[in-house]
Amino acid sequence: MGKLLVYLHVAVKQRAFQSLLSAGLPGVATTAVGRAADFERALQDAPDAVLSLPIVLAANGLTPVLRGFAHGTADERYALVGTGAPPEAGKVASVGALDLLGREGTNKFVRRLVGQQARVERVTKIEDLLPLLQVQRVEGVLLPSRLVGDLRAASRLALAGRDLDQTVALPAAASRGAGAAAVLATLGKMPKDLSKLLGVEEWR
Repeated sequence: MGKLLVYLHVAVKQRAFQSLLSAGLPGVATTAVGRAADFERALQDAPDAVLSLPIVLAANGLTPVLRGFAHGTADERYALVGTGAPPEAGKVASVGALDLLGREGTNKFVRRLVGQQARVERVTKIEDLLPLLQVQRVEGVLLPSRLVGDLRAASRLALAGRDLDQTVALPAAASRGAGAAAVLATLGKMPKDLSKLLGVEEWR
């Protein structure tokens, strides 16, 4: 049985995500992690394939061989969300973001999108972004535009979002071991509702 390591932030709890992956990818031993440190550890367990954001793959010396697409493109919009008026990239002083690559890598990623002036507060789960706004630790939070609705639904705050000009590549998979071909073939046939959770409509 081929082994797949998945490192993605989604709008469901980690355990539920693991169950969905196991059910949706029969014949593949799937491990889902939600923290950068857990991902680095799990990489040492020799997975046959790795599914994550291309920036994470690249940071670990991996090259995407199967890419996720939505609306005909392999990239998606990110949004900056705040309370009241939408924050402006280039002016926002503090930003909450998902920790993708540890402190240094995440800071670099966030500042590429919102400007070098931003102080970055990292969290490990999408739902942890809201408290940063509630206690006014940050002026805005950064996340894929498709997840803004989930954030709004979970909050009583008057949230306002603004799509950023730059895009970020959608999830992709890299080959790492002898069983990769079989794992990637199964991944390419992932059920539509599971793909949608990752922001993906098709794999190619």
